[in-house]
Amino acid sequence: MSSASARPPAAIPPQRRSSNAVWWILGVVAGGIVVMVLFGLALAGLFIRNLRVHNQGNNVEIQTPVGAIKVNKDVPRATGLPVYPRATSSGNDKNAKVELSAGDGGVGIAVEHFTSSDNLNQVDAWYARRLGPSFRREEDLSHHPVHGVTVDSDTDIAFVDDHGDGARVVALTKQGDGVDIVLFRAGKKEAQ
Repeated sequence: MSSASARPPAAIPPQRRSSNAVWWILGVVAGGIVVMVLFGLALAGLFIRNLRVHNQGNNVEIQTPVGAIKVNKDVPRATGLPVYPRATSSGNDKNAKVELSAGDGGVGIAVEHFTSSDNLNQVDAWYARRLGPSFRREEDLSHHPVHGVTVDSDTDIAFVDDHGDGARVVALTKQGDGVDIVLFRAGKKEAQ
C-alpha cells in the first residue's frame, strides 16, 4: 500500500494583480477636468479683458465680445405706444428700456407707467378707438397669457398685440377714482 495521503490538494489562492486600468481612468478624468478648468479660466480672462462698462446717470451700457446690454431709464416714449392725453408720467423710476444684442440681432423691452384721474371707462374707450385692429381687448388676463406670460392679475383691461416676433400691451388698472396705465413692448430690437 502506498502511503498516499487522502488529503485533497490545497487550493492555490488567486494571485491579485494590481490593476492599473482604474488609475489610468482616474488620471484621464482628472486631466480632462484640469484642461477644462484652464480653458474656462482663459476664456473668462479673455471675456473680462474685453468687457466695457459705460455708466452715465440712469444709463448703463455693457459691451462684451459676444454682444451688448443697454439699460436706459431716461427714455421718453420708449414703447412707441400712444399715451392717453390726460395722463401724467409716474416718474422715471418706473420707465425703462432694456436692449440685449448679439451680432446683427437682439431683443428689447420697454415699459412706461402713467396715471390719469379720468375713470376707467373713459380711458378704455379712448384706447379702443386709438389702437389699431391688431390689438385685441381682454378683461380676464389670467386665462389668456401673452406669449406665455400672464399679465399682473390686478389689471382690469388690457389691449394686446402679440402678432409676429413681439408683443405690445396697454394695461389699464383702476386705482381709486383714476387709472394706472402701463405701456409695454417686447420683441426684436429692430421693432423697438
